[in-house]
Amino acid sequence: MESFKEVKFSVQMKTMYMFDFLYWHSYHGVTGIINYALSFAGIAALIAGFGKGNTLVTVMLVALSALFTVINPLSLLYKASRQVKKSPMFAKPLHYKFDTRGFSISQDNNSDSAEWNAVAFIRETGKSIILYLGAANALILPKTDIGEQLPDLKKLIRNALPQQAKKLKK
Repeated sequence: MESFKEVKFSVQMKTMYMFDFLYWHSYHGVTGIINYALSFAGIAALIAGFGKGNTLVTVMLVALSALFTVINPLSLLYKASRQVKKSPMFAKPLHYKFDTRGFSISQDNNSDSAEWNAVAFIRETGKSIILYLGAANALILPKTDIGEQLPDLKKLIRNALPQQAKKLKK
């Protein structure tokens, strides 16, 4: 394994980081395609004139059009805001350290560490790298907080987890 310096950074969780994570989960893959297709079908039906003269059909088409393109994203934004504000873990910055052995997370006098094999899978959004430690546990690593160390972190991940790292963008 190639030797890399350790990568250290801190993350003060923000609503937009959490929103990016929640939005990615809601709109990635087949579900996202179906959601957008339904919304655009509603818009196309409105433009084509379906529901003319029938107020109920028009209202339903407007609601369908807005459901996945406006209403659900606003709902996710609200959920992200509540989650960040109500979680004591997000009140203070989380400090991360990554090296060839694994990673550690600390906050105040609490710390935890794990080896790379604890990572079940990895995803990368436009704004974050997400390390999943199981179905219900993920580390959201915003690229803005990683900063100039992003290439080094990706090298560490690629060397430690070559199969999962295929999901990382170049």
